[in-house]
Amino acid sequence: MMKKYFVATAMVLLLSACGGHKHTPFDTKMHASLERSLTWRTDSTGIWETAGWWNSANLLTAVIRYAEVTKNKKEIVPVIEDVYNKAKHYPIADSTGTVVRYCDNFINDYYDDEGWWALAWINAFRLTNDKKYLNMAETIFEDMTTGWSDDTCGGGSFWKKNPLEYKNSIANNLFALTAIRLYNETGKQQYADWFKKEVNWYLQTGMYNTEIHQIEDGLTKDCTPNRGSHYTYNQGVAIAVLAEMYLHSHDKKYLNMAEKIAQATITKEMVNEEGILCEMNPQVAKSRDGVQFKGIFIRHLGFLYKVTNNPIYKEFIIKNAESIISRNYDPQTMSFGCYWYGPFQEANAAANSSALECVIEAKAIY
Repeated sequence: MMKKYFVATAMVLLLSACGGHKHTPFDTKMHASLERSLTWRTDSTGIWETAGWWNSANLLTAVIRYAEVTKNKKEIVPVIEDVYNKAKHYPIADSTGTVVRYCDNFINDYYDDEGWWALAWINAFRLTNDKKYLNMAETIFEDMTTGWSDDTCGGGSFWKKNPLEYKNSIANNLFALTAIRLYNETGKQQYADWFKKEVNWYLQTGMYNTEIHQIEDGLTKDCTPNRGSHYTYNQGVAIAVLAEMYLHSHDKKYLNMAEKIAQATITKEMVNEEGILCEMNPQVAKSRDGVQFKGIFIRHLGFLYKVTNNPIYKEFIIKNAESIISRNYDPQTMSFGCYWYGPFQEANAAANSSALECVIEAKAIY
């Protein structure tokens, strides 16, 4: 670990030196956080310690976005390659630590996990132009289609397989987002067809609560939305799907939906009294999964900002990034914590990368 730490340190010092574009207040701690993130990777599997399997797909996405924003593609490409080569045959252990099977090609028992990895590899392709990453995303999406069922709730994808369980927002919006972004890269009509089919089904389920403009978590067994479970990442991925539908269809009603969700999230539903992004339940923000949620929201709010140039989104991202670097950074571990309004909690790869995503987006639009 110590050798790996110093290798990463040297690399990111190089990144800091050679990324010499527009300087922002976020640069120093952003570089340090990225440096710390790289030290959490394991040599054997390529993914991140103190983070789960799906979280690691989002950590990889943050690393790729860092390369895009800082123009340090050359230094980050080997990291992407290493994750790809090692994690595409990933060991699954039982409670005793004994390996009982492997997940190949980033396919496991959860369709949402597969969506995160597919989107990460699409981003890797966009950065590197290496076709194997796009091919992997297509392989993953092919498996994701096996989660679709017209027999339950009239359509949509299940969240889990073996057995098939629960139709929820995150699995279905990731399905849609993966489909449209594969279409954007390949031009294959099948992906556009899946995208439109998914969005049309989703919008009639009630999982988009039009009374408060928030995304509900999923559907009960009688196919009605389970009201009251609101998480930042569900809002973020839905925003991206609706913005993509607007770009694809040129129908502004979809953009209006995205903006209403964004507005409700950042002004009322998912912020504290200071206007800093947070989960409804502080314990969710500390949980193994929940530590990742807010960065996902900001990633997709940044996408919506590119589509709309709405200054409210820019101000929100920068305000949150300023809070992160001033109140949520630990100089000893060079990492960010789970509460963006502070104080810093324990060092954790997933929480660090989530906050890092906000800081990266702030740098990109500063």
